[in-house]
Amino acid sequence: MMKYIVSLSAFASTALAAVTAIPSFTLQAVAPGQPFDGMPLTLNGPLAGLGHEGSTVRFYATGNDDNAYAWSLHGFPIGIIDTPAVLVGNAAFNLAFLSLPEQTGKQYGENLMMDNWTFTTGRPSIKIAPGAGKFLSYNFEQRWFAFPAQEQGKWNVMWWDGSCCVTANGIPLKLKLVESNARADS
Repeated sequence: MMKYIVSLSAFASTALAAVTAIPSFTLQAVAPGQPFDGMPLTLNGPLAGLGHEGSTVRFYATGNDDNAYAWSLHGFPIGIIDTPAVLVGNAAFNLAFLSLPEQTGKQYGENLMMDNWTFTTGRPSIKIAPGAGKFLSYNFEQRWFAFPAQEQGKWNVMWWDGSCCVTANGIPLKLKLVESNARADS
């Protein structure tokens, strides 16, 4: 019996070490002169925004350096239910972390996009792995905008697909990756 307890304990320690070894990231708004510059993205339910009381957006990326379009993002911590990062909406897309996005995404918009996340250093490149200081984009497009939410001091962050116009209250921003310390943040 003691042998099994020791084995189970060793397995649990190894599994925990593997999870904490996966690099995870948060996102920080970069918009010099704007009230939300430097703020971390937070969740308002499954939708990401700025200034919301929800937890800080934290994710890990899967893919490889050989195919820049192969990156997909997943909510952290790793659990039984996967929550991939998706863009959902029409022309202006919410960044959301949804379990079963094909089924649950329709309540947020008609279109759903995922798995084409890219990372840039501020200029176009095709082979960049996720890392601190790089910027999040979708298909190499950094079309992020912040729009005032209904509550004072809160902002909705959206990605624009270029098919229509952006209203005057939309403020362009970049989303910078910040490496998260898994042990300190858990």
